[in-house]
Amino acid sequence: MQPPLNITGIPNVDWVIFITGAVICLYWLRALRLAREGARLFLLNLLKAMIVFCILMAVLTAMRLQTHLLPSQEQIMAGFAALLFFGHWQTKRRSRHISKATRRAVIERDLKGQKFDSEKYHVDHVWPHSRGGSNTADNLRVIEKRTNLQKGAKRPRMRDMW
Repeated sequence: MQPPLNITGIPNVDWVIFITGAVICLYWLRALRLAREGARLFLLNLLKAMIVFCILMAVLTAMRLQTHLLPSQEQIMAGFAALLFFGHWQTKRRSRHISKATRRAVIERDLKGQKFDSEKYHVDHVWPHSRGGSNTADNLRVIEKRTNLQKGAKRPRMRDMW
């Protein structure tokens, strides 16, 4: 067994590496929570593509005598068809609509009784909608219009996640 990493001047490098890894994991777990609509849609489309693959494999295997295809050719054909279906389903747009109740709750939470002025403020997605961010209250916030327009569809920094 190797001794723990010991670099002169940096005590307990193992702990530094562990804490850095834990912080990175927490960031990505939070990102997955904020993008849960996009992740759910991706997994649903992946499941549908796997079902298409299985059905095509069953059909091609049953028709093996008529088609004279090798098993590897059947797998390639079924996989290509499943990939096409998956790509088609992924291009469908998610709704950008934010319900009035959610919008009101976010404005009340962030402005704490102040009046919402659409010329000054925007309701913003912490994890951008274009990257799979959901329209739930925990992914929405009220920020200044200028800040939101500068931010664009960039992924949030660590400090912006919480």
